Amino acid sequence: MSTILKAVFSALASGMIAFLSSLLTALQGENTGFATITDGQWVTALLSLVVAVAGTGTVTYQVRNRTPEHV
Repeated sequence: MSTILKAVFSALASGMIAFLSSLLTALQGENTGFATITDGQWVTALLSLVVAVAGTGTVTYQVRNRTPEHV
């Protein structure tokens, strides 16, 4: 797999995990639902998505693939 594909996959996977984690934290409690999530909680969830995508995509892209050693 090329380095760019690994970076894109890593960024999307970590972004989704961060976004869903933030939403699940906001949905905890007795009387909850998507209607009870405040604007601030949506902003926090989207911000975590952006930070995760930018951070892991960049770091993964910087780590190059190893070239196979021929034996």
